[in-house]
Amino acid sequence: MLVKFRKYSIVFISLFTLLFTPSAFAEAKSSDILDESLGDLSLVGGMGLGGAILGLSTLSFVEEPKDHLKNILIGGAFGVIVGVGVVAWQQATKSKGTYENLGSIPTAEFGTSQRVAWQSKQSEKSFRKNAKNFPTFSYAFDF
Repeated sequence: MLVKFRKYSIVFISLFTLLFTPSAFAEAKSSDILDESLGDLSLVGGMGLGGAILGLSTLSFVEEPKDHLKNILIGGAFGVIVGVGVVAWQQATKSKGTYENLGSIPTAEFGTSQRVAWQSKQSEKSFRKNAKNFPTFSYAFDF
């Protein structure tokens, strides 16, 4: 009875995790940051749960399972670490088009040359505005 329960629970948890977690290798299509964050959180949680299940499966190979319950925690910790790594990899490999679709980067008519010119104008304005606030330093040497 316990073996059937474990098999069915592992299958159920695996299916639940795969259905409600975005693919680890697909780009996020949603423009809503909350949906993307929940997907990332469920991915990390699912990986942690999977790691804990793997740690739980090691208990059947030892003589005294109660002495090795830390395997569950270690497996869960490894799963969370791998999940965080996958989420970090997803965020690092997003294409420029994904960010442009989210509206965080200006469109193509604001190219590199325009960005450089805009940045130099902004830094000149910032320097002129803050130049009055810079303290003056003077040194006097007497010998």
